[in-house]
Amino acid sequence: MFRLFIIFILIPICIQAQESVFDKKKVQERLELLNKSTPIELIYNSAVEKHIKSYIFKGKSNISKILSYAEYYFPIIEPILDSYNIPLELKYLPVIESRFNPTAKSPVGARGMWQIMFNTAKEYDLIISSYVDERMDVVKSTKAACEYFLESNARFNNWTTSIASYNVGKNGVSKAIKRSGGKRNYWEYRPFLPKETREYIPKLIAAIYIMNYASEYGIYPEKENNVFNEEIDTVHITRQLSFKSLATLIDLNLDKIEKLNPSYKIGVVPNVQGRDFYINLPIEKIEFFIINKDTIYKKLDNMEKKHSYPEYEEMVKKIIYKIKPGDSLGKIASKFNCRVKDIMLWNNMKKTTIISGKKLKIYVNADYE
Repeated sequence: MFRLFIIFILIPICIQAQESVFDKKKVQERLELLNKSTPIELIYNSAVEKHIKSYIFKGKSNISKILSYAEYYFPIIEPILDSYNIPLELKYLPVIESRFNPTAKSPVGARGMWQIMFNTAKEYDLIISSYVDERMDVVKSTKAACEYFLESNARFNNWTTSIASYNVGKNGVSKAIKRSGGKRNYWEYRPFLPKETREYIPKLIAAIYIMNYASEYGIYPEKENNVFNEEIDTVHITRQLSFKSLATLIDLNLDKIEKLNPSYKIGVVPNVQGRDFYINLPIEKIEFFIINKDTIYKKLDNMEKKHSYPEYEEMVKKIIYKIKPGDSLGKIASKFNCRVKDIMLWNNMKKTTIISGKKLKIYVNADYE
């Protein structure tokens, strides 16, 4: 009885303490202010409030880490979004997709900071090979995400809907709109979306809010052991190179090199004709590398003589297929061992109708002849 009584007393006190910290009116005012500077509809409702409270009262340590990662990644992401004329608020999407983890892997096969699926990677020409997975390259995956958003927004003419489609797919959003009786506002067709997508936009709005007002709740970037606390740049690599050998030659921690270059799956930069590969390093190490490149490459030759590396194999390649008389999407899908919906996705098609003489992008296994 005594224990139960304590629990009964503590729960109301805890709720009251939270409510005293959470000023609903102030949150609404701040969101309205943020909403004025973006084409994305940042509204306040119970779904958004739930996620904001979760960040404030349960996720402080996670937000602190995310803020520290954002200090490194925002200067990379923002110019890319700007070059595509994409709303800058989309820089917050990786908060809910991956917590800014470029090596994040989902149970359904999505990879990287933007959580890109294998078929989507093929659509946007991201290399996936035995050595490299460009879904984990921050610059290239961000560009792929931007291209997706441009295509989606051209179709729906609404940024909130375009963002929802990033989670459920363009066809998934179209189905929800149709089931709602043709309503085009996200909040009106939201009940007809899958549960995960119903929470996707509220989560994003909450993330945008907390990333802008974290300090108001005593949340600050985590500074301890931050691998990204110095200026970074890229250098072109013109030979096969292992991170382990490079770490010794430029006196840089191997773990740091790997964290700065997450797209290299086995810690080796391949040398492949027709492909250019770059790595990220602290600027002072790049200067050292460039000045001493010839000497470093000679030493690498000696260090890696005994190493045997796997064969470089790309998983997919793109074919441009010219539609022939009598073709159908079913026939073409059968020819290239893929699905009709894959071809429609790769070519941003709304209908299965095709026209002889037109061209389609098809992605096949790299060894396809």
